[in-house]
Amino acid sequence: MLTPAFDEAVARIRATLATRPPRPLALPGFRRAAVLVPLLARPEGPSVLFTRRAETLPHHRGEISFPGGGLEPGESAEGGALREAEEEVGLAPATVELLGRLDDLPSPARFTVTPVVAAVRAPPPAFLAAAAEVDEPFELPLERLLDPALRRATLWDPAALPGRLRTALAEAGMPFEDVDAATGRWRVWSFHADPARVVWGLTARALAGLLDRAFGAG
Repeated sequence: MLTPAFDEAVARIRATLATRPPRPLALPGFRRAAVLVPLLARPEGPSVLFTRRAETLPHHRGEISFPGGGLEPGESAEGGALREAEEEVGLAPATVELLGRLDDLPSPARFTVTPVVAAVRAPPPAFLAAAAEVDEPFELPLERLLDPALRRATLWDPAALPGRLRTALAEAGMPFEDVDAATGRWRVWSFHADPARVVWGLTARALAGLLDRAFGAG
């Protein structure tokens, strides 16, 4: 498909997210968290900002993620996502245009995560990683992420997962679109736009939801 320019992509995302309220998820024993899904304006075309989490973190160490983390008491998802993005990669909140929320997602680490989508019209030339939290910030072109040849789905047998992970996901419930009707296995998305930085898991689920809704990429 033809990749939209930055302004068109922003308009499509904003309009899509306004068509229905995001689906909230409230799970006993799960902490609240939020991530920022930033679309960046670059001369070569729109890109999406990701991070590789530090190996020293207690949860999801070394994984590809969006900037984000646990919410503080009384903090909104938008406020927490902006705060974490500034702390983790130096993205100034004043440069960020909020576009809306995606549906809440459950994390195996017992978080319910709210993805907050945003546009950054004047991003810095590079982002500065907080050493204790992020090993590297990096960008992937929207054009590559929309290429169907680079998106894959694998089916996981829930019975084969470690007990703690199986229990957390069972308590959260799996949306019907993430369950393969023929086998009952869980569908796990991944994006292979960069062989060294494969986007998968919760981050890929949020990304797939955004691309499918805004650009008909599914």
